[in-house]
Amino acid sequence: MNKLTCFYCSHEDNFLPNDILCPACGQPLLFDSAQFNNARILIEEKIALKKFQNFLPLEKVEPDLSLKEGSTPLLRLSRLEKSLNQSGLTAKLEAANPTLSFKDRGTAVVIQKLAEMKVEKIGTVSTGNMASSTAAYAARNGLQAFLLVKKGTSAGALISSAVFEPIIIEIEGDYGQLFYKSYQLGKRYGIYFANSVDPLRIEGYKLTSFEICQQLGQSPDFVFVPLSSGGHLIGLYKGFLEFKQAGLIKACPTFVGVQAEGCSPIVQAFNLGEDRVKKLESTTTLAHSISNPDPPAGQLVLKMIRENNGQLVSVTDQEMFEAQKLLATKEGLFVQPEAATTLAAYLKLKEKLGGQSVLVLTGHGLKATELPAARRLEHYQVCLEEVDSLIEQIIRQ
Repeated sequence: MNKLTCFYCSHEDNFLPNDILCPACGQPLLFDSAQFNNARILIEEKIALKKFQNFLPLEKVEPDLSLKEGSTPLLRLSRLEKSLNQSGLTAKLEAANPTLSFKDRGTAVVIQKLAEMKVEKIGTVSTGNMASSTAAYAARNGLQAFLLVKKGTSAGALISSAVFEPIIIEIEGDYGQLFYKSYQLGKRYGIYFANSVDPLRIEGYKLTSFEICQQLGQSPDFVFVPLSSGGHLIGLYKGFLEFKQAGLIKACPTFVGVQAEGCSPIVQAFNLGEDRVKKLESTTTLAHSISNPDPPAGQLVLKMIRENNGQLVSVTDQEMFEAQKLLATKEGLFVQPEAATTLAAYLKLKEKLGGQSVLVLTGHGLKATELPAARRLEHYQVCLEEVDSLIEQIIRQ
């Protein structure tokens, strides 16, 4: 159950806290998929972790440790289909998780494993969704949480984490190196650092794929997912692969990973036909939660996408915000700008697609309410006596 495998170079190892990168190639180690070949779904269970526990590297699942994450809706985007003259377009609404993002799925599996190991301290290097998820689940389970954040992080970005009273440490220096430094700190002080490509987090993300298959009654043809460190895409890919190996679906979908054009190191390497991802020296995007200039799983993502005959696409900030507006005005979905990159990429590729496409909408728009100057909220201002005539005028237009 604790066997890890490098999907990049095939190195094998055992699971150890804060020791999750392959010593041979530096890519993240993952739990070996072969152990789940004969796994079966527990249909009668209502909680996602319990329903799919046979596909997880856990001795058991304790429901009381959970915040009832998962089982998120899969919504057909019927008005967008009509306006785009397309069909088979759906969205997986991961904002329906307890802290409004997909990160809860990964944190939930981490928490279950920490209870098994009797670890009482958890940490992460994050200023966004992963930080708030880690802090919330730590509070739920009485764990001490350590959040390592970049110097200059705004108070607004930390509100959704600070409310749970974790220990927040602002770090000056190379934030990319902090990712690796955190594992040294974890070993020294007994803190389990559940960062973006943690193998337990990746196990949690598999459940999104499982649910999509159950909700559709089959595997979709295409899955669109925002791409930063690479952990989320790897988890989704691993989920479909394991369902196929267990004989529960006939084929895996084609993946489309999406980065912001202003920070797209994996897309750049893909387009150049390179096997290694080069660190970017600077970034220019408002898609902060997917702005990772040195993604730790970049090489593995390239390998998986090429084996899958998938695509890696970049979109501009303008395309991202326009897609966010479309989701809101056409479907009533307020998502993070980063989540809307999936629709932006779909709009670029839609003429080449067929069958069923799923957009994985990773987080709620309330996670990022600061609008750029070009998108100030439009509204009318009138006195009470004038409101009647204004509404009449608007309706007549």
